[in-house]
Amino acid sequence: MKKSIFVRGVLAASLFGCISLGNTACVNRISDDSEAEIEEGTTPITFSIKMEKASTKATNTAFEKGDKMGLFATTSSGSIKGKRYINNMTLEYTEGSTLVPKKTVFYPEGDVALNFISYYPYQTEGVAAGTSFLPVSVQIDQSNEKHRSQSDFLVAKAQGITNKSKAVTLEFQHKLSKLIISLTPDADNSANDLLKADPRIIATGLKTSAIYNLEDGSFSNLEGTQDIIAAGKWTVKDNKLTGKEFIIIPQTINDNKQSFIMEWGGRIYSCTIPEVEMSSSTQCTINISAMQSNSNILNSFAGKIKEWSSLPPIDTDNTEDYATIHISALSFSLSNIYKIYHEGMPVAEVCKEYLKSESLTSRAIIAYPIDENEKTDLSNGIILQLTDCHDPICGGKITWNTDDYGFTYTQGEASGIDKFYIDNAHKLLLEKPEDAVKVNVACHTLRDIRGGVSAEYPIVKIGAQYWMGKELHATAYRNGTGLKKQIDLGTDKAGYYKPDKYDIYFYNGEAILAGELAPEGWKIPADADWEQLKSYTCNDASILKAGEWQAMITGEAIPANNYARFNAFPVGMWFNKGHNSPNKMTAFWSWDNVGHTLSENTIYFLGESDEFVSSTAHVTGKPYYKALSIRCIKE
Repeated sequence: MKKSIFVRGVLAASLFGCISLGNTACVNRISDDSEAEIEEGTTPITFSIKMEKASTKATNTAFEKGDKMGLFATTSSGSIKGKRYINNMTLEYTEGSTLVPKKTVFYPEGDVALNFISYYPYQTEGVAAGTSFLPVSVQIDQSNEKHRSQSDFLVAKAQGITNKSKAVTLEFQHKLSKLIISLTPDADNSANDLLKADPRIIATGLKTSAIYNLEDGSFSNLEGTQDIIAAGKWTVKDNKLTGKEFIIIPQTINDNKQSFIMEWGGRIYSCTIPEVEMSSSTQCTINISAMQSNSNILNSFAGKIKEWSSLPPIDTDNTEDYATIHISALSFSLSNIYKIYHEGMPVAEVCKEYLKSESLTSRAIIAYPIDENEKTDLSNGIILQLTDCHDPICGGKITWNTDDYGFTYTQGEASGIDKFYIDNAHKLLLEKPEDAVKVNVACHTLRDIRGGVSAEYPIVKIGAQYWMGKELHATAYRNGTGLKKQIDLGTDKAGYYKPDKYDIYFYNGEAILAGELAPEGWKIPADADWEQLKSYTCNDASILKAGEWQAMITGEAIPANNYARFNAFPVGMWFNKGHNSPNKMTAFWSWDNVGHTLSENTIYFLGESDEFVSSTAHVTGKPYYKALSIRCIKE
């Protein structure tokens, strides 16, 4: 059995442990130009790592634990297209800055020189025999740190290595490109205003896959134009927002088909990417002038390539007709619904919602047409994305039933959908038609103005119902008449109740009966509305709960998933002159449509129960009402 030689170092990786029977050596038989056989020797090959300074890796210039690289070796006179001394061997980066090989390999006997080629990230298929081509692609959602790291593509070469006393230095170089985004606010906004809005930005029209030639370093066969979600987080520097970037395949951008799409303040803006030649190891800063307006156009200019080469600044005021609705541009951070407008009229609606039935249970993104009367057509929904299904098939049809408020699902044929279009007849299409219309996309929220004070609420679609995505927090009736802040409950204490430390509002029944509290077009949900929600969710309140819940008695933490995005936080209630049971329960008012008054039933969600719980509206043994939250539903 051959003895391994261990070489230690901060960035050294020893390839050791090759075992043979008896005194027979492990032999790799490859041919060089003289067709001589190469016999494996007894000296293990060791490696040290050096990273070229760049910042496309998540940790900039260092590998992370679990990173895997592929390694090839040939004789110095051979080619990777021919026979290989080492063929796509795995190296894994572990704790202690070492590389652990899948198996041990040794230097050849004699003075045979070796050429090494290593690449990251590792691919099981490697390079096919007789070729030097390796498929390369970037991840679509680079906002995920793991995906961002996997998007990076590095190559290291070490040639003519014969010195067995030193580790082989593999200097990894970045072979992809990077677009760095900078946002400059207009005079009406500051960089801190932009930071608070946290604009979401994607790149569209860029090629996302290619073939890389390990011998000459060239890219070919550029394909794919999927939308890419930016990596990083915004920070303020010199009154600009910086920190977002895209790792891309090196390519020429010059046909006005590549754009940045940005969601800012619930609106969608677009900007054509300026003409620029992106080559390996280059990074280009694009500065976008961010100006909120009724238009969906942004202006931009490209700066110079940093560090590796220098290009003169490129100015542009190109405009782009926004005829493509890119799903990845929709963050759903302000509301669960977007409305799409053509010439000022709503023509479609995109909802992030929870589907629950025997045939399909999953979070989904669905597009619905809006008819000429501005009513959403729930009978013709198109499923754009399914989040929770294994190998989801999208593009299916969903029709909501008016009898039981369930849905009928027809499976589609698309493995994934990232965009859709609207034609001149306002029909929703997955393929771009010749008459695709220019649209504006805006987040759909409930804006409630009372006595000059404006409040904005998210909207969530659950089944066939549209609910406010958080509790009412009005301090006046709809007509502007103010509500009195109260401490005590009582028949003469109509008003709202608010803890000093939290932005939470409770209303007693007397306040609800004294005036119109629901925003215009909305109402206090009736018993039948709560029953419909209960039926659709199969009495599973966990999909409506958000935040950290605790059991009432024990205080034990109870999980909640909020799949339906109803956002029922355990805000408690008002009782005995104070805030009661926070983190353990929440309760909502219900209306009696028959008696045209408050229902004697109220809806409770409790920490220890995942069911809808009913309780009385009046304080036990008292003639006055409780003080609970109000969650309104669309009329």
